[in-house]
Amino acid sequence: MTVKGTESAGGYITHHLTDWCLGCNPQTHQPNGLVDFHAFTLDLLLISLILALGLCFVAWRMGRKLSIDNPGRFQLAIESMVEYITDQMREVFPEINHYVGAMALTIFSWVFLMNVMDLIPVDLIPQIAALVGHHFFGMGTVYFRNVPTAALDTPFAMAIVIFVLMVVYQVKANGVGGYFKRFLLHPYGKYGGPANIVTTLIDDFSKLVSLALRLFGNMFAGELIFALLALLTFSALNPPSWSAAAWVPAQFVTGIAWSIFDLLIATLQAFIFGVLAIVYLGMAQQKVEH
Repeated sequence: MTVKGTESAGGYITHHLTDWCLGCNPQTHQPNGLVDFHAFTLDLLLISLILALGLCFVAWRMGRKLSIDNPGRFQLAIESMVEYITDQMREVFPEINHYVGAMALTIFSWVFLMNVMDLIPVDLIPQIAALVGHHFFGMGTVYFRNVPTAALDTPFAMAIVIFVLMVVYQVKANGVGGYFKRFLLHPYGKYGGPANIVTTLIDDFSKLVSLALRLFGNMFAGELIFALLALLTFSALNPPSWSAAAWVPAQFVTGIAWSIFDLLIATLQAFIFGVLAIVYLGMAQQKVEH
């Protein structure tokens, strides 16, 4: 398979790590800065929306088929996940919060689906997007990424939502005055004002950054390795030939091995994101002593 506009290994990798972006710099195809409210990564939005709708459809179908007397295997698996999340919440929440539990299960399921998009052959969806763009819209070089969590946008968007909920629960538990007092009085007491503010800000924002970067870093590495493996044989640089075919066994074995490992990473990262959301929101609901 070929991808138009890639003439070198660097070009091939760069092509696969470039988003279909509306409002980005037309020369670099990148946002104008780390934060650019004029740029919209349409590929990430499209894939995320399709997976969310698919998840909603499965949940709707499952809800219609729930059975107390004769539960299926899928229902039993979901019930096990719900029980595990409930146990986690009992450890960190003063009382069960069904909203947070449902959100954590949704986060895990949605992040897992976005992560496993990495297992789709690396050139398949970009090729389909390129064919559609060329033949129906007259586009030149078409960029398309199919792993939303391998870009900074998606993990940070979800982490920001968790951060905002943390602030809401902190205000709910301690009041507006109590929320701002924690910046002045903790952790060093009333005489450590500036140090308290800096330490509390670092503590709060480190949760947001670590939550997003952990997911992004793992999935970005997985996407990059699949692109590197594609360079062995059937890629933009190696059209079908006898010399390229000699690398097929190596690519097949390494591809299968990395796919299994990447599936474990995808599941683990989705699990960690969901559990940390519970932990952080549980910590936010604790009353602060002044």
